[in-house]
Amino acid sequence: MEASENELFTPVDYVPGARGHGVLAVGPDSDGDDALAVWRLSPTGRAGGAWVVHFDDVERDPEQLRRIMSMLQDRCLVDWNREAPTAALARVAEVLPAELLTALQGNIVTIPELLTEISEHRSTYAAAVERYKADTKSKIAPLVWPTELPDQQDLAGWAARAHSTAASPVAATALALTAAVASTAQLWQDTEQARYRRVCLRSLGDPQPLPPRWLARLRQAVPSDSLVSA
Repeated sequence: MEASENELFTPVDYVPGARGHGVLAVGPDSDGDDALAVWRLSPTGRAGGAWVVHFDDVERDPEQLRRIMSMLQDRCLVDWNREAPTAALARVAEVLPAELLTALQGNIVTIPELLTEISEHRSTYAAAVERYKADTKSKIAPLVWPTELPDQQDLAGWAARAHSTAASPVAATALALTAAVASTAQLWQDTEQARYRRVCLRSLGDPQPLPPRWLARLRQAVPSDSLVSA
């Protein structure tokens, strides 16, 4: 790759072969009615569409929700756990095309598993630096990360506080999830930035936009015959 160091560390949003994520949240709208929030995210967590639909409206006009949910085609749903998006899908299962419902049910990633993957890579990189130190007479500083990995509770608390003034509780939930995904993607890009600055770790490859398992899940959600820009 021919690029300056600064160019290599520019935040990446377009990821070949991956469409991105979808967020589903259930809760009260601004008027207190039960509603479904649907957010469409890029691979690195940037929002590219947001809708809030009352469940009463779904009963009267299911086609509206079908159109909105179709925009999550070929994406992975993301949440703190698998139960929340599964439960949200169950609320609207009867109005969704069977193929879309099955695809969304089978493509769910959780923020804790994404954080775990980043942690695993940080440990691998730090261990590689220590091995390199043992084999050289040069003085090598330990690998230091620009941002420490938060635990799930801290990340969730920060994301919730950041959107506590949202227009409605259900929108606040969706916005908090969006912020957590974007923050997690940024933690990975911070990791790759620190890794690539160490010459001894450059043999591991150019900086990648997302961790391998995370990226693989996003790409698996996209059928091979429909690979287009997200």
